[in-house]
Amino acid sequence: MKKLLLTAAVAAAGFAFAEDAAKATNAEAAPQIEEKDEPLFWGFGNYGMYSGYQLYGSLLNSEPTLQGYVEANFNLSVQGWDLGYLGIGTWCNTDLTDKRRDLYGKAFNEWDPNVHYGKTFWFDDNDKWGLDYRTTIVWYYYPHGRGHDHNTHGKSHFQYGHDTMTTMDWNHSFALLNPFVVPFLDWIHEYHENNADLLQFGLKRACDVTDAFTLTPSLTFVYRDHRYNWCFPTAGWTETHNGGMATMKLMLEANYKFNDFVGVFAKVAYCSIIDRDLRDAAEHGSGGDYGQYKDYAWGGLGLTFNF
Repeated sequence: MKKLLLTAAVAAAGFAFAEDAAKATNAEAAPQIEEKDEPLFWGFGNYGMYSGYQLYGSLLNSEPTLQGYVEANFNLSVQGWDLGYLGIGTWCNTDLTDKRRDLYGKAFNEWDPNVHYGKTFWFDDNDKWGLDYRTTIVWYYYPHGRGHDHNTHGKSHFQYGHDTMTTMDWNHSFALLNPFVVPFLDWIHEYHENNADLLQFGLKRACDVTDAFTLTPSLTFVYRDHRYNWCFPTAGWTETHNGGMATMKLMLEANYKFNDFVGVFAKVAYCSIIDRDLRDAAEHGSGGDYGQYKDYAWGGLGLTFNF
């Protein structure tokens, strides 16, 4: 599969409703920097338990996982010039059940390192309105599960029992920052295996309940081209099918910070396949979880940290 084929996180009430990443994978993890008093080096991360493994509105594993993300950044601003930041990060997954052991192993069965650059282009002197941009190159590494052979008709195919860097993404993320509702757009281009494109876009709003407690509702839609749809295998679905609006995700995230360094998070989301052909294909799905769940709830909880 392809994020297990593909690109971080946090969670819901208790265990099933406890990130991401973006994978804050990977595309959901971009920080929003302030120009004033920005340190030379800085970073953040999170680690938590989730009721499943969700990627771009599709369920990769319906059983519990541990997932975490950490990144470190170097401030490029010099002598009053804001040149943005450059950094590295990594996301990881551990399945807590044996459901996918034969294919991916179990403990720390996926590592997704990345390098990234970001900058906020402010439109006003008060840093209230601006365009936040981030570009990221992500590698997906499965240490226990599979390898690829690129000598078969110019395409890769799976070999079991080999570790591999299975694929690479080049992602571009945009957010129109403002005091009200923030529109965002992520463009994910997978260029190693399938030369596929995915667009993730929507609206979000961070609401400060107190100085320490924040609630962030969001609504996200995902468009996948026909090659990216093929990356989420479902019985009866082939590369010749068209792309389209694939999934919808409605999410509520809660964050509480104990101090400037440590906090907790919880997240709950409802995801649905909205493409008619994909929903029909899911009716006949078999094997893994890719594409098998047309509608499902997902969530998790964990710790956050800053440095």
